[in-house]
Order: sequence, then C-alpha cells, then structure tokens
Amino acid sequence: MSKLKLMYDVISIIKEKEVISGIFQAEAKKDQVKIAGFTNEFKKNLSSGETKVKISTELDCDGKKVKHESQTEFTMQGCTGRRHHGFMKHMHHHSHSNNCQNQNHDDIKCEGIKGKLTKLAFVLNIFSQIKFDEKEDKSAVLSLNFEDIPDEIKKMVQERLSERKMSEHHQHPGFMKEFCTLMNPEIEFIVWINKAREVEKIILTVKGKQIDELNENHDMSLLAELRLI
Repeated sequence: MSKLKLMYDVISIIKEKEVISGIFQAEAKKDQVKIAGFTNEFKKNLSSGETKVKISTELDCDGKKVKHESQTEFTMQGCTGRRHHGFMKHMHHHSHSNNCQNQNHDDIKCEGIKGKLTKLAFVLNIFSQIKFDEKEDKSAVLSLNFEDIPDEIKKMVQERLSERKMSEHHQHPGFMKEFCTLMNPEIEFIVWINKAREVEKIILTVKGKQIDELNENHDMSLLAELRLI
C-alpha cells in the first residue's frame, strides 16, 4: 500500500468516528532533571461536543515544585450535528476579516493565492520526507526526522519558534520558552497505525542544547506521547 493511500484511509476512519478518547503525556527535562510533566486523559463526542478531561500537571521552577490536578466536563458550543468546531470557524472568519482591512482587492487576492501555494508546497515537502514502513500484519509506522527536512524548511521552523518566544501574544510556560531557543534541535515524530487503519500511538521527541542568560549550556529533552483508545 502506498503512503498516500494509507493517509487517506486513516483520515477517512477518523472522520467516521463518533467518539475519540485517549491519554496525552509529556515530560520535559533539563540536564537530565525533570522540570515539567503533563497528563491529559480525555474523551470527546465529535457530534455532540460533550468532552471530559482529567489533567495532571507537575512543574519545577528553580526548585519550587508545583502540582495540580483537575477534572472537567463540558460541551463545545456549535458542535452538535457537526464535525468541526463552530467557534474555530468563527475565529478564522474574524481573523481573516481583520487581516483584510486596509488592503485592496488585488493585494488580498495575490497574498491569498501565494500564501496557500506556500502552505501547500510546505505540506507536500514534509509529506515526501515521511518514512513509511508497512508490517506483515498490515499495520504501519510513519516517521519523520527533522534531520531529513530541507535546510530552508528547518530555518523556517526555527524562525517561527523564535517569533513565538518573542511574541507578547504567546505567553508560554518557562520551560516551553527554553525549548523555543534550542540550538540545532533533534526532532523525531513517529505514528503507529494498526491494520484497521486506526492511529494507536503518536510520539514526539525533542533534544537539543540551550544557552541561558548566563551563557551556560544545558541539555534539554522533551518526550510527548499520545495514545488513542
């Protein structure tokens, strides 16, 4: 089976699901010392928008440890009878309207076409770098290593991370800001798919060197895992 056909099957199955549930876990380390841990057990009905989450967070900020646990149940407005989130659709429209102010029609049309083509080229380039390994039992593993990505895309990703760190509109926890400034990061993304074309597990690993304000080097690592049930 081709990589493209596999992705088509996976997306088609996800679209048909009524309920998605699983566990997301992430752990960040600095010089082999755990500085953050996060667990999110979730269950969401894609038709009704009914969502249940159980969140556990651990943070170590300069020796000061913080733990927090919470359980929440809510219904996403605008989801009933739909597969998309009405609020996100509204925000996209609002953002687009604001961006279009003070621009003439030709500028908007040109920027829109160029922007979409740029995004399409980016997605196709990334897709071409994904490695596909089909097993004898018809299950499959997809993997993407940051080292295999063209230099221009690496530069683009690192610039975006730097912009997010510097932006006043993106207030990240301290440890996330440190990961936005990694030097030559090693990033790997792996997806396990069973023979029924269902995503079972996704793992993201990030490693790299970080230089702090005192010009000291630190080894940073992040392990994030999503298991779907």
